[in-house]
Amino acid sequence: MLHCLRPSQAGTPQNFHPHTLPFQGNSGDITSRSGSQASQTLSLTNEYTSALQTSSYSEIRVFLDIETERPGEISQEQLLSQVLRPNREFVDEILQHAKPGFVTDLLWSFFDHSENKARLCLKLTQAIRRVRTLISPLDDLLDILPLDSETDSLSSPQCNRAFDLLLKYEQLENPFPVPESRNVHGMRHCFSDLNSQLESLIKRSNSRIRYLHWVTYGSAFCLIGTIIGVLIAGIIIAKHAFIALAASTCLPVFIPSKIEKVEQSRLIQLDAAQRGTYVLHEDIITIERLVNHLYNDIEVNKRFIKSGLWRGKDMHSIMEVSRQLKRTNIYFQKQLTDLEEHLCLSFAAINRARAHLIYLIKLHQGDRS
Repeated sequence: MLHCLRPSQAGTPQNFHPHTLPFQGNSGDITSRSGSQASQTLSLTNEYTSALQTSSYSEIRVFLDIETERPGEISQEQLLSQVLRPNREFVDEILQHAKPGFVTDLLWSFFDHSENKARLCLKLTQAIRRVRTLISPLDDLLDILPLDSETDSLSSPQCNRAFDLLLKYEQLENPFPVPESRNVHGMRHCFSDLNSQLESLIKRSNSRIRYLHWVTYGSAFCLIGTIIGVLIAGIIIAKHAFIALAASTCLPVFIPSKIEKVEQSRLIQLDAAQRGTYVLHEDIITIERLVNHLYNDIEVNKRFIKSGLWRGKDMHSIMEVSRQLKRTNIYFQKQLTDLEEHLCLSFAAINRARAHLIYLIKLHQGDRS
């Protein structure tokens, strides 16, 4: 079950320590940066730079390709700690110093939701790998079978092989989540709910800033009016009395100004969180659409195979089913590639949003103290 709002945390954070992945070739720079993450000293500049670098499409693709080529060697949490920037350890370290309250809770929620989305993207990447692994033998067979002409026929070994692979496809457990499932649909709801809360808080923050502007300007006008009144009345005020009067009149000006600065810094963080939430929400809608198409295509193919193979190893039925799958396979493979590329772009968007927000939180932490 997805929790759409995370309470303030004061306990020990759950750290995901980076692990060095078994790179080959020209990847020494990635490995060395991963090793430096093990340092106990958390540097904002280094982490922010790492986030921007890891956000590149090509580097994220390298990480995901390693998981694809060596399934089972790297756990999902290890891979997540390599791809997600800033990682959970760094976020927990920064937010533990933030002032507790509803605003901080919403910032916690943004980082939780973005991490959950990254975890979902990893699962979908693994689903793509499973689909390709399972249907690759059938795709290879369809490429060499004589299916272009109605007069073509299959040999007995070809017929048996095609029947076995088609039957395996028909019995395939769909690796993609069911449309409207809580995995994707529930996450979209969480982002939508968080976006609404952030928008509401931003409106209230803007109202407070406008009010503080009015109070500050009103106090300044009162000060000017008092001084002019004193001068017009021609009252001679002792030097120390004038200083006391000025100080007492400036005090209401200074206090709203300081409060306004705190409110402005909070508004900047809320605005960054809301923008990031909106982008990730729109992105999850695209992912949901692509995943639903793939899920439905697999189910349609399974039903078509089942209806076409009811005669058993009938050559004409097998050839007709094979022709149909070969025609639809081009579009299906394109959809797999589209989803795979979009997931890499999603990781980049997640990292950019997280890096920008954590940078602003650290930058303005002194303002909120």
